[in-house]
Amino acid sequence: MELFRLLPLFFLSGAFGFSLVTHGKSKVVFVIAEREYQTEKTLPEFAASYLTKDFKIKFCTAPKQGRDRHQLKNPTAINQADLLILSVRRRAFSDQIMQSIRSHIAHGKPILGIRTSSHAFELRNDSAPEGHQDWPEWDQEVIGGNYQGHYGNDKSCLIRQIPTAVQPSFLKQVKLPFRTPASLYRNSPLSINSVPILEGVISGFPSEPVAWTHLTKSGAKVFYTSLGHAKDFENPSFNQLLQNAIRWCLKKP
Repeated sequence: MELFRLLPLFFLSGAFGFSLVTHGKSKVVFVIAEREYQTEKTLPEFAASYLTKDFKIKFCTAPKQGRDRHQLKNPTAINQADLLILSVRRRAFSDQIMQSIRSHIAHGKPILGIRTSSHAFELRNDSAPEGHQDWPEWDQEVIGGNYQGHYGNDKSCLIRQIPTAVQPSFLKQVKLPFRTPASLYRNSPLSINSVPILEGVISGFPSEPVAWTHLTKSGAKVFYTSLGHAKDFENPSFNQLLQNAIRWCLKKP
């Protein structure tokens, strides 16, 4: 009888600012600031479909282009993140925001990057506005990659497991091979601390790594994939790969 008296309190607790159901969920924060791949749409849809049951989700976004593209909304969420998921292209956020990202990594917290996040903070021929920072070494120091542009968009890319890769947790329920309409990024050779998982193959060119793990000097776990085209999110295998990677990032040693 006492159990039934307690049940209303259990279900109503969320209405009063706390929740017995969601206590202890890891906080996953998405940082979205790019203009090419519609991740301001695909990532929230992905999170709603696959993550909200098990994780607390927050989003930080920036305008696609223009003078305000280096201004990030809801940046305080970064300080609360257990995992940062980045879809960012050539931005220079404020000194304070960049310090928050550096602090996240320095404390050994994980990073997951997709597509353009290999060159998230490299402005190329531009310079950071006053009070803002770029991070040209981000790719080598954090992602563990070696982004050097990409092959043309007119080539169909086959995604397959690297024959020497032993990463069963990442590929659980991921059906390989599959194809992507995204251009193949040139990332060879990777950092010595990077462990490749998947590679992309197009006719007439060497294969390139398209998914790998990396460990930063501070011990932060990193998963990166150069996949992330809008059409990739229509592929159950890609969605499963991201889910597996998120759980790997948040798994305690």
